[in-house]
Amino acid sequence: MALTPPLTLILQPGNGSNGFCLFRFHSFHPYLPGQVRRPLCISSPDEDRDADEQQSFSAEIARLGSPGESLCTFSSSSERLHFEQNDVQQWLFWLPGFPGLPIKEEFIILPADAVSKSFTWEGWGTSLCWWANFAGGLQLDDKGRLLDLLFDLKKGLGLNVVRYNIGGGADPALNEYLRPFGHVPGLKPGSNSSYNWYADSRQQSILLGARDRGANVFEAFSNSPPHWMTLSGSVTGNTRWGQDNLNPDYDEAFVDYLTEVVKYYKEHRGLHFDYLAPFNEPVEGWWNINRKKKTAQEGCNFTVSSIRRLIPKLKKALVKKKLKTRLSAFDAWSQNTVRVLLGMDEDALSAIDQINVHTYVFITSREDYAKRRQVREACDSIGRHIALDLNELQASAWCYWQALEMPGSLWGLLQTSFTYDTHPINLTISKQYYVLMQFSKWIRPGFQIFPVDKFAEHLVISASFAAKVVVLVFINESTALRDFSYDVSVIAPWMNTQGKMEATLFRTSVTENHESLPSLVFDFPSVMIRVSSRSVTTMVISEGVS
Repeated sequence: MALTPPLTLILQPGNGSNGFCLFRFHSFHPYLPGQVRRPLCISSPDEDRDADEQQSFSAEIARLGSPGESLCTFSSSSERLHFEQNDVQQWLFWLPGFPGLPIKEEFIILPADAVSKSFTWEGWGTSLCWWANFAGGLQLDDKGRLLDLLFDLKKGLGLNVVRYNIGGGADPALNEYLRPFGHVPGLKPGSNSSYNWYADSRQQSILLGARDRGANVFEAFSNSPPHWMTLSGSVTGNTRWGQDNLNPDYDEAFVDYLTEVVKYYKEHRGLHFDYLAPFNEPVEGWWNINRKKKTAQEGCNFTVSSIRRLIPKLKKALVKKKLKTRLSAFDAWSQNTVRVLLGMDEDALSAIDQINVHTYVFITSREDYAKRRQVREACDSIGRHIALDLNELQASAWCYWQALEMPGSLWGLLQTSFTYDTHPINLTISKQYYVLMQFSKWIRPGFQIFPVDKFAEHLVISASFAAKVVVLVFINESTALRDFSYDVSVIAPWMNTQGKMEATLFRTSVTENHESLPSLVFDFPSVMIRVSSRSVTTMVISEGVS
């Protein structure tokens, strides 16, 4: 349903600077008469604007204002703007200040049956493979900064799920060209060797640093068995595509290797691995020795019959060693993985826990690869994929692969050159970092996720009875404005039905990075919001008004 035309304009501070941004003001309510006029509200950036800025500001007001129209001015950018519902807030929504604002609008009222049965959220995370093998060697202040940006809730994303890579350890005699810092040392270099528990000390320092900052869900996973357990002698795969590479004679040794790592961390580091994932993308068929490839990585193919053969042995070893660690399924979700799971017999499948930790594969096709070169596409896509994973896959956790990458990569929440030559390191924060923050900072472990039947790509709904809060995340990758109306009582009947609800808003768009927006106040139970184009907007709703 199209909304009524723009009635007035709003100016609001931009990023704490002395500049100001231009905003359109549309009436929100679809039945509001088109001739109703509201005041023109001006939010001045700073009282101490210089003369040129003041002249420009005044000229813009003169150009926009109409004779006889009242003005309400908020002069301090440091003050949090707050509008009462009985004034202009009922029809007031904020749009980013950039040229070419869209004029197409969509009005969406979510029906009462928009959500299905809820499930408990376990958290947000990342794999340590392979960036931790680099970052753990940085100077303490650089390493601390990285850890804060990823795992500290106040200073960064607040990731709480960590996936630790049990390295295979390449054979140095093969002179393999693994990607930079992709050579993760194995903890047992030979069949007759003792364990060297500090071989991957750089990765371990990141693992323990994440725990110190609040991470509380840990998964150990394997990309490849150690080179001495493989048929080819290489941790990058066998000689042909799709071939198994674990030598069956080393089944027990491989099982013992994985479970001993889990046992060591429990007994000597006080760290419990909740999950053990013995296979990484095992049935995709692309792991093979490629001497021409200069950036190879650890990987191992496993046929379905090999997986069936190993799962009971792994489960038995965990029970024997009294480890309360669940076996997790394959580390990447794909159609091949689905077919393997569906094709497994009941006994083998019962030994695998559900896919608790879903790994986000950033580049999914050539078409997507081309699109990701544009910041706006990366921004849209990651939000959409998170929404689909939570609404359709109903994954209980969501992990980003390779949180730190080199400049120019399409991966990486953060990017820096993988070198120890520069201090402090030159760190770039990517757009997808801020998109993930729209979710991870506000939807916390223990929240309930309510899968959406309709608009699964555009909305994530969550609530916490303990925290008395509702969090709605709106994803709009289109060029149109989208207006949502939602009845909060559907998921939060425990909210104070006699009082008001205050909503704090944050938005990431082409021009914004998790920017705080003015708060809104609503009468229980209905909330309404205008979502600007190519943006991710988070609405945090609490009882009462502060």
